[in-house]
Amino acid sequence: MKNSIDVINQRMTNILSLLQEKGQLTTDELSSLLNVSISTIRRDLIVLEEKNSIIRKHGYCLYNFKNTEDFDASGPERIKEMIGAEASKLIKNSDSIFVNTSSTALCAIKHASATNLTIISNNLKLSTLKMNPQSSYILTGGELRFPKEALVGDIAFNTINETNADICIIGCSGVDINNGVTTKILNEAKLNKAMIEQTTTTRVLVADHRKIGLTSKFKISDVNMFDYLITDEYCSKKMLNEYKKLGIKVIQVTSI
Repeated sequence: MKNSIDVINQRMTNILSLLQEKGQLTTDELSSLLNVSISTIRRDLIVLEEKNSIIRKHGYCLYNFKNTEDFDASGPERIKEMIGAEASKLIKNSDSIFVNTSSTALCAIKHASATNLTIISNNLKLSTLKMNPQSSYILTGGELRFPKEALVGDIAFNTINETNADICIIGCSGVDINNGVTTKILNEAKLNKAMIEQTTTTRVLVADHRKIGLTSKFKISDVNMFDYLITDEYCSKKMLNEYKKLGIKVIQVTSI
């Protein structure tokens, strides 16, 4: 009989605890410590690497402490790319789009195949993308904050507040059914809220599994302000069903 999801999740939790305690371990050592087969450990390590929870080296693996330090600067890059690519499918030709400072949201612009777009963002990293000559790119201006390269302040707010967009793609630090969509940066909460309010048609929230169920410092909006929540396959379906009850269309991307 196949192991239940709870058993698998508990085993992965045990692997992470052992790696934090020991520093680094081989597949053989983990197999022995947990009393499971090497093939089982290898399958678990593939998933944990995909989630960016561990770093695999030749012959051993390490706990990825950076994965918990900063959700914006670290994280499961391939998963964020997949979420962004899925969000890009909601962008139509000639759309105007708000994009905040989220790296996942920026991936949506990178993968967009629609043309004649107008992209408005307070994310200075927008300027590093390959530009489509048929589209327009507008940076809000404002005070530049590092390390995110975020444009904030009154100038940025006024630009957003005086603009209407067809669609917004918003990333965040946390999404909770009761506490709403949150960010850890106060200056960005006001700007993100304005983007949502100035969007006329489609509001898209992008968040990988680490952020679902999490509450950060500053509230952006209620969850039901969004039409779509795009996340990944490692998020609890039971939890996502609660968001669906709010009328949000939930999309889970998979690596298959």
